[in-house]
Amino acid sequence: MSLVAVWSPLNGGTGSTMLAAALPIVLAMEYQTRVLLTHGGHAGERVELAFSDRKETMDHALSFHDNGMDALERLSTSGRLNPENVRNYSVPLIAGRLDLLGGSRILGTGISANEQRTTLMSRVLEASRHSYDLTVADAGNGEPGAADRAILRAADLVVIGMNQNLHLLDTVLSKGGLPDEVKEKPCFYSIGRYDRECSATLQNIKRRFGLKGYVAGVPYCSGMTDAWNTRNVLMYMQRSRGGYGQKRRNSLYLAMQGLAQGIAEECGLPAVPAKARAMHALG
Repeated sequence: MSLVAVWSPLNGGTGSTMLAAALPIVLAMEYQTRVLLTHGGHAGERVELAFSDRKETMDHALSFHDNGMDALERLSTSGRLNPENVRNYSVPLIAGRLDLLGGSRILGTGISANEQRTTLMSRVLEASRHSYDLTVADAGNGEPGAADRAILRAADLVVIGMNQNLHLLDTVLSKGGLPDEVKEKPCFYSIGRYDRECSATLQNIKRRFGLKGYVAGVPYCSGMTDAWNTRNVLMYMQRSRGGYGQKRRNSLYLAMQGLAQGIAEECGLPAVPAKARAMHALG
């Protein structure tokens, strides 16, 4: 019913794509909720790189290529797009909890193509509100494209990826660098590759730029880098939860868990018995 967009005004170095891939995993595991993960890019890009490009089903291997935005575009064109279609053409990552809807393989350009992407994304996101409790959509980095703007426009909450480079943050936060689609939205902030020893702490960043929303510091984690490179982020996040009793959760998972809790409270998701804010977090 709610849509959370993950977007960074910076062109890189914030870990926002990794965040967009990992965050719905945590939300799906920690809350009694059904989550859809999608993005505004092309097939095989962005969050899709976090996961194996084939999922085994009971009968055959189901390829991402047989699903995604292209299939939904055909249904939308014929007037047959509905909430159930979104489920049918998404790939299950965690059965009954988390699905992935891949991007389009059609690489058209120009005004007409951009209008088609905007229209399709808007229709898909509206349909997903009726078939999922929460949709997390990766809206990319830097200047948003047509589909990314549709995501930001429809979002109920925007998680903005940043880093501890104050010069870059000053450019985008103090000088009107945010797009119009974001300016009036509730926003959370994620500081990627967060270093607790750096003088640009969460408190300093929040005070300097007048940030009102929840701010999380997501530390660098070599294990996550390895998981991303091997397209094994799902299994890595499941291991990082800490096993029985959740006693061995790593710092990355704790940061994600704190951010997920903030999102759950903002979006009205069912509460969990044990509430644990992140080690690196500032509400």
